[in-house]
Amino acid sequence: MGDLEISHDILIAGSDLKSCVQHVKRFFAATMLIRYDQVMISEKESLNGTAEKFRGRIEAGLRANQKVLGEFLENLKEEGFESLEDIRSLEKGYLSKILHTIAHLQDGFIGIDSRFYNLEEDSHGVSRHLQQKIAATPHNYWILRVTGRIASAGEDPFDALRTFEGRGKSHD
Repeated sequence: MGDLEISHDILIAGSDLKSCVQHVKRFFAATMLIRYDQVMISEKESLNGTAEKFRGRIEAGLRANQKVLGEFLENLKEEGFESLEDIRSLEKGYLSKILHTIAHLQDGFIGIDSRFYNLEEDSHGVSRHLQQKIAATPHNYWILRVTGRIASAGEDPFDALRTFEGRGKSHD
């Protein structure tokens, strides 16, 4: 099987693209929440806040995160999870991992399921305050298209995701 590639749009503040690229690379190198064998940033697909498509790209990223969240919630429903009371009897495994991922999407921890990530606020959303700052100084904000590559560890390309455990890294 081939490598697994996952794309994210990362919102970041900075005076120029080069400094933002370096900041994002340092972030991915340092975070324990997500590990890639290679982090690639497409300057061609990255946008400055002055670009006409900038706001639309943020909105598309927010919608993509909501879609992922909705799919996870639907998975829980399909497996019989109906109310918060069901958490008490939730066994470790597939369902608890889905619930864990939902919590990360809601609380701002980046993960492979994050389609849009606001590095300025460590969030999957954009606060009204930050929206105002972007509107006032759009040239200071960027969306970087980041693709993380995970080398496949076996026949199942998702085996590569399990390499977190094998590396001895904590992800919480």
